Amino acid sequence: MSAVVGYLIAVTIAIPVICVSAGLRRTARRDPSFDLATLAGRHVSVLGGLAGFAVTGLVLLVTLSRNAADATGTTYTTVLAMFVVSYMGYYSAGLMFTNVSDRHEGVGFDLPAAQYAAASIQLYFTLFVGWFALRPLFVTFHLNTMATLVGWLLVGTFIAGYTLLITPLYRTGYATLRVALLMPALGIAATGGYALVVGVLAPGLRSSELALWLTAFSFLPGGVAFAVSTWLPVAVGNKRIGQFLEAHGHLLVIAYSQAVVTLLGFLLVSVLAVG
Repeated sequence: MSAVVGYLIAVTIAIPVICVSAGLRRTARRDPSFDLATLAGRHVSVLGGLAGFAVTGLVLLVTLSRNAADATGTTYTTVLAMFVVSYMGYYSAGLMFTNVSDRHEGVGFDLPAAQYAAASIQLYFTLFVGWFALRPLFVTFHLNTMATLVGWLLVGTFIAGYTLLITPLYRTGYATLRVALLMPALGIAATGGYALVVGVLAPGLRSSELALWLTAFSFLPGGVAFAVSTWLPVAVGNKRIGQFLEAHGHLLVIAYSQAVVTLLGFLLVSVLAVG
C-alpha cells in the first residue's frame, strides 16, 4: 500500500506541473497527414492477437504451475495479476481503437484525435505491464540469472519505448516538444525518489507486495480512461461540454499520460525489487 500512497503523492505534484507547461487553454491541432481511422483499424487486429496471447499465457501459468513451490506466494500472484491486467488492457485498447471516429470537420473539438490518443495511452501502459511481468515470473521459478538479465532489458526497453506514447500524442496535437521532454523528466524524478526511499531510506518497505499493489491499483485509471473514451462521442454532443473540451481537453490527455508514465516507473522499480 505504501507504493500506491507514494505514487499518489508523486502524481499530485507532477500533473499540475505538466499541465501548466502544456498551457491551460489550448486547442489541439493534429498533423493532417495522420490518418487516424486507418491506423486505428490496423491496431485492432494486432491487439486481438496480443489479447489472445495474454489470456493463453495466463491459462498456461495457472494450469502448468500448480505444483510449483512458490505457486501460492506473492510473487507468483503478482505475475498472474499482471497477465490479467495485460489481457484486459489489450482488449479494452482494441475496443477504444475500434470506436475511433472516421472524420473531423476541422472545427471544434477533434473527437477522433482524442479517442486515438486515449487508446494509444492504454496500449502503451498495457504493453509494458505485460513485459514487466517477465521478471517476477523468472523469480518465481528461481531463474535468477535470467531475472537479472531481463531486469536490465526492461530498464532499457522502458526508456526506448517512450516513443510509443509520445509519437501519437505529438501527432494528434496533444503534446508539444516541451511537454514531450518534460513528461519523462518528471517521471524519472518521481521514480528516482521512490527508488531512493525503497532502496536506501526505508529498505524495510521493499517487498513483493509493492508490484502487486500497484498492479491492482492500475485497474482504476485504466477503467476510468476506458469509460471516458467510450462516452466521449455522446458527451461532445453537448455544446458546453464540446466547448470545454476544445479549450481544455488537452489537459485531460496530458494529465492521464503523465499519470501512466509515473505509474509505469513506480511499477518498474517495484518489479526490480522482487526477489
